[in-house]
Amino acid sequence: MLLLLAACASPGDTADTADTADTADTADTADTADTADTADTADTGDTSELRTCDDIVADFVAETQAVRACTEASECGRVLSGTSCGCTRDWVARGDADTAAFYALLYEGADASCDMGTESTCDCPEAAGYACIDDQCEWNYVDDADAYPACNSDDGLHTRIESVTLEGDTLVVEVSFGGGCAEHSFATCWPDQAFAESAPVQASLELLHWSDEPDDCDGLMWEEVEVDLLPLRAAYQAAYSATGTIIVHLGETSVEYRF
Repeated sequence: MLLLLAACASPGDTADTADTADTADTADTADTADTADTADTADTGDTSELRTCDDIVADFVAETQAVRACTEASECGRVLSGTSCGCTRDWVARGDADTAAFYALLYEGADASCDMGTESTCDCPEAAGYACIDDQCEWNYVDDADAYPACNSDDGLHTRIESVTLEGDTLVVEVSFGGGCAEHSFATCWPDQAFAESAPVQASLELLHWSDEPDDCDGLMWEEVEVDLLPLRAAYQAAYSATGTIIVHLGETSVEYRF
């Protein structure tokens, strides 16, 4: 007769199995602790990366100085939209300035509720193009005491004067220029701020031409610009008499303005 003997685990074997399970549990616990430590370390690292408003504003001031730096007015020509309530209170940068970092810092500061120093009045004063003041691009604000600002056409973009016609107290000027991808503006300049003494007296005016953004297009554009002569008439009357004649020069054209 064959006897089948079942192999039974001894008490000692059972203890070994329990020890093995305990060891595994201990290892799992250690692994969990390690994972928690790693997570704590990562959280601590993230906290150290946070930037304060002092950090953001310091970088913003440095970047602002870089994009607005200039040596002459003709370098200026990019309006930094969003730096004020708009119009001629927005800041002005160089025409060739790369403003990507500037705006990134401006938005970062806004998200962090930082004071970026962009608050101003919203009076939108009249301006005739741009100026380089203390090595920084600015608007060329018009002094209300002057008939026209003492600017120069050389401070702006190239303009060709095609024709000049006198209609009452207005010079109707046909101009041409290169562009087509930006809004262009014109202002009347009186560089000398004085009449040339002759019979009759003379005044040399110029057109200042600028655009709110650099215009890299090369289309041939035409525009009609009206020059109001009443401020010039008022300057004459303050210096001479109520009626008179002024020879007005604009570009290579001269007209006789009687009143």
